[in-house]
This record gives sequence, C-alpha cells and structure tokens, in this order.
Amino acid sequence: MMANDMELVRDYAVRGSEAAFAELVSRHIDLVHSVALRQTRDPHLAEDVTQAVFIILARKAGSLGVKTILTGWLYRTAQYASADALKMQRRRQQREQEAYMQSTLNEPIPDPWPQIGPLLDAAMLRLGEHDRNALLLRFFEGKDFKDVGAVLGATEDTARMRVNRALEKLRSIFRKCGVDSTATAIAESISKNSLQSAPAVLVKTTTAVALAKGVTASASTLTLTKGILKFMAWTKLKTTAVVGVAAVVIGTGAFLTIHKPSPTHFVQSKTETIPVKLPNDGFEFSHTNGPFVLDVDPTVKRTPTSQSSAHIKSQGMTNTPDAFIAASNGRWISAASRMVYRIRTNSLLLGKHVRISGWVKTRDVANWAGATIQVYIGNGHVYATDEMCDRPARGTSDWEKIEFVTDIPNEPAAVVVLPTLNGPGDAWFDDFQIEIAPDDLPATDDRTWQFWSPDGYDYSMTTDTNVLHDDHPTMAIRYTGPTPPLRGSQAGLGKEVHDTKEYAGHTVRMSVWMRTANLGGHGWVILQPQDASFNILAKYKLIGSRPTGSTDWTLRTVLCQIPPGTQYLNINWGFYGIGEMWIDTDSFKLEIADEEGKTMFGTPANK
Repeated sequence: MMANDMELVRDYAVRGSEAAFAELVSRHIDLVHSVALRQTRDPHLAEDVTQAVFIILARKAGSLGVKTILTGWLYRTAQYASADALKMQRRRQQREQEAYMQSTLNEPIPDPWPQIGPLLDAAMLRLGEHDRNALLLRFFEGKDFKDVGAVLGATEDTARMRVNRALEKLRSIFRKCGVDSTATAIAESISKNSLQSAPAVLVKTTTAVALAKGVTASASTLTLTKGILKFMAWTKLKTTAVVGVAAVVIGTGAFLTIHKPSPTHFVQSKTETIPVKLPNDGFEFSHTNGPFVLDVDPTVKRTPTSQSSAHIKSQGMTNTPDAFIAASNGRWISAASRMVYRIRTNSLLLGKHVRISGWVKTRDVANWAGATIQVYIGNGHVYATDEMCDRPARGTSDWEKIEFVTDIPNEPAAVVVLPTLNGPGDAWFDDFQIEIAPDDLPATDDRTWQFWSPDGYDYSMTTDTNVLHDDHPTMAIRYTGPTPPLRGSQAGLGKEVHDTKEYAGHTVRMSVWMRTANLGGHGWVILQPQDASFNILAKYKLIGSRPTGSTDWTLRTVLCQIPPGTQYLNINWGFYGIGEMWIDTDSFKLEIADEEGKTMFGTPANK
C-alpha cells in the first residue's frame, strides 16, 4: 500500500530517508511549480520559488503535525514564496506583468482561464482552509470524491457537498471581480489548467538541493528561502491558516498584505522635519475587490523634479457607468494603496491640528478617485477618518491638490494614507505630506457631519435655508444624477463618535428629525457599534418604519445595545436612488436608554 504524505514526511524527518523525500517532491512538485509559475509568470523565478518551498519542507519536516494536509501546506507556502519573490522583483517586472494581464483579459476565448487564472490563487486564499483543501484535492490533484473524503476524514457524500459548496464560494469571488462563469466551467478550467508539468531537470535539482537543505542552492534561492522562513516564523505558519492575512489581486498575480501586526511602512525619524513628506514609492497594496494594477509610474511626474507618481489602474473594465455597474454585480469596485506614518512620543505632531495634503491626476475615471485618511491611537483605536466623499476627482483632470484636516492625539499614533480609485480609469498620486495647520482651519474628518456616497457626483449636500425645522436651516441631500439612477446609487450624511466610554455596556437611543420628498428607494437611519477593523458588533432596531416616498418632519429613532470594547459608533442617515432628504442635525441626540433596552432586547448590553 502506498504511504501517505505524512508517513513520508515522518520517514524523512525521523530516518532521513532521501527516497521518501524524493517521493514527496515527485508527488507535489507540479502543484508547487504551477502556483509559482502562475503568480510570477517567470519560469526562472518559478524554479527558484519551487526549490525554496521544498528546502523549507526539508527544514521544517520535523515540526509538521500528523494531521497536516501537506497539499494545503505546500500550496500556502508556495503562495508566500511567490509573493515574496514578486516583491523583490516587482519594479523590474511590473511593466511586463501589466501588459500580460491586459492581453489575457482581452483575449476572446470561451475558456474562462484567461480571466480566472490571474485571480485564482488570491481567490483560493480568501476561502477557509477546509474549503481550500477540498478544492485542491479535487481539482488540482484530480482525486475522486472518495479519496478527497479519505484525506479530509469525511464520507464520500460529505466530500462532494464540501467541494460543491467551496466551488460556489470561489465562483462568487470571481463574480465580484467581474468574471461571470458557471461552476462547471470553472471546475473544468481549473482541472485542465491549474497544474503544468515542471521541467524534468527541476525535479532532480530540487530534490538534491532540498535534501542538502539549501547548501548547494543559488544565492537568489537562498535569499528567498531565508525571507520565507522568517515570515513563517513571524506568522507561526505550521499546520493552521494564517490569521490576519488577506489575499488581494494586483495586476497579474496575488500579493499578500499583512494586516496584523500593523505595517511599519514609514516610521518617524529621530530628527523629524515638518512638513513630513511621504515617498511615492513607499505605498503598498491595501485592498481591492476587482482587477487593478498598483505601481509607480516613471512616465508621469507632476513637475520635472517630482518623484515618479504612485499609480492605480483598472484592468479590463468598461468605462461606461451603466455597463460597469451591470458587470460588477450592481456595485462600484475599488482599489487602494496604503502608507502608515508612525508617530512616536517625541514627535512634533503630537497634540497638533494638522493638514495632510497630496496631489491627484485622473484619466477616464468613471466614478471617483481620491484618498482616505485614518488616524489610529497606539492601541489600535480609531481616532479619526476622512474618506473624501464630498470632494472626489472624476473624469480626466490634470494635477489637483487634495487636503484633509484633522487632529493628532497627544500620544503615539499612526496616520494611514490610502490613495483610492473607485471604478474604472487611471489615477496618479504625488507628494503626500503632513504639516501643522492653523488652529482655526475647520476639520474635515468624521468627527463632524460628513457627506458619504459611492456615487458622489450624482448627489449634492447643502445647508438649506428655505426648509427650516424649529426655525433653523437643515442639511439637504438631493439626487442630481441621470434618470433612471445607476443601480445601487445611494448617499448619506453621518459621523463617527469615537469616545464611547459612557455608552459601552448600555442601550443607547439615537434620534433625529427628518423630512423626505419623492424617494425612489427607501431611506435608512443607522447606529452601528464597530471595532477597529470596522466589524459591526451589534444590530440596531429601528422604532417605526423606515423613510420612504414623501414624509413631513418625523422623529426617527433607533435603539442599540453597545457592547463593551466598542471602538466607535457609526451614525448615518441617507437613501437609495432618487429623491430629497432633509436632516435637522441640531436635533440629533444620543441618550442612555437601558429601560427601553430591557423591553426591546430583554438583556442589558453589559451582561
């Protein structure tokens, strides 16, 4: 009977069996090499990655648990190795990768592989470990459901259901990236294309190099191996999924952005100079839900002496808003890069009112481009945010200056700058810097009332002196876009309450007076307690009906239990589609309402 993977691993780890290790290489080298080749698109670099992965296996064989599914372990390790290799070479390869992605996206062939191939590994990593292993065993290794079940410790029927469920999840991820195909077509395409035979000579050299644990490896392979081993030690990657790692698509492959611990992209120097200038090439990938390329563009400079611009570009998307919304499952998709400036205890910015500025240039931006600014206190608490929804860049425009005004707390903090492209087009960014602002310069962050919309050009927000409530002007949101509106169009007014100590553990009543006219969709009144990662911690309950159609002034009220540990309260009112809404922000109230909470929820929030 043929030994299973972990029996071979133990045979090598305990007895030093080179035959056992050679069998492991023979079984899995096609998988590892295919992942590396798919992500790097460079046969030579893919060979380095493949050798590095098996060197790591040789070095860590003794630490792998008996329940390890080696296929999944090798797949993840190959992804990390590929991402690290791409990071080291991305400046040299970026142009070639971008051109390849464009050509494959435009190739009119029925097989979905040209579209899903560049997205596959990032999409796989977004699945849970059990779902990912099920797909790897079924479609990458070609096992039948009985064998899949045997590896997973499940029956054949259970394995079939798990594979089908995981395949639907994968299909959903592809659909959100603008690739609409059937589960059957995706399964057939992955089975046919996901594995490519590794060169025969690579099998021999990889086995020899790995058994020598890298002694005879090339300098590039050794450098890559050391980097991945450090990364694996940092993330404690052994037999479980890595916590805090998000897979995101960049151009032609999958890159990994580590969200926890927080990145140290640009730390305050010992001799801080004001203004603080953030280098364009210091931005790293933050997030996306579609196919975008993020790079540094040496062909676009704001001035002859400026740095090469930070650049975000959509790939394979229609620039017509209606067609784009239809192709992207009824919503705008976006991408953002990120830089974090870490402020130490001796910073000149501590406790200061600051202005964060930068420049943006656009071409054929169908929705909007701009930036988001976030300020975090040292313990991860969200201090302030500004998403720039009320002043976005759109269409084709030359360099425009953008500004954000906020405060830095009087303690160690982090300022996060996220250049963003929402929808198709190109956006270039330059010369972000932080300086001390005059005390009387109004803040633009979310501690004040902010207009919010993914469709900012189709709505307006003004102070309306003609529509009064209690004899004072009100805030008006109006739809001003095309008729009918784009699917999913919406806008709102809101802010975030970051000092939540008095509300945590209590039921809170939020109320505000509101009037509507000719709403085509329904309105909303939102009170959401959230954590530092923007997760919603509890559901609110609306008292009465939600706003629809035309209504006179009505007191809108919601109740919500605020859990201990809430970082901030997200407060927002708005509506979908066409219409007008007036809000009396002066009437806004947040009040403790524990007795009402007992009636509404039954149990106090702090129990």
